[in-house]
Amino acid sequence: MKKLLILACTLAIGTAAAAAPAKSAPPAHMSGVIEKYDAGTKTLTIKHENKETTFVVKDTAQIMNGKSKADASALSASTGHNVKVEYVMDGGTRTADKIEVAAAAAKPATTAKKK
Repeated sequence: MKKLLILACTLAIGTAAAAAPAKSAPPAHMSGVIEKYDAGTKTLTIKHENKETTFVVKDTAQIMNGKSKADASALSASTGHNVKVEYVMDGGTRTADKIEVAAAAAKPATTAKKK
């Protein structure tokens, strides 16, 4: 009877441990300049330290363009802008969870020269 109770407890603990969700890796960050966004494959390529790095953009990714929320299609128009990407490694793939595109810098005012 005692062996049966021990077996039942062991199975219960083993089942609970197997059913517990796996801990995901903490997110990593990378900053750079947007090189391109491919809407077909949902991939964002940024240039960081003279290297190009590609991220898969999840449908649930939070995308900010300056202080405004945006959708992934806004990334195509943001080529050349500074960007900060929060991502997780999923196997060998970088998957973006949060993308912060820097607002376009205001162009300096020009003054007309008189001749």
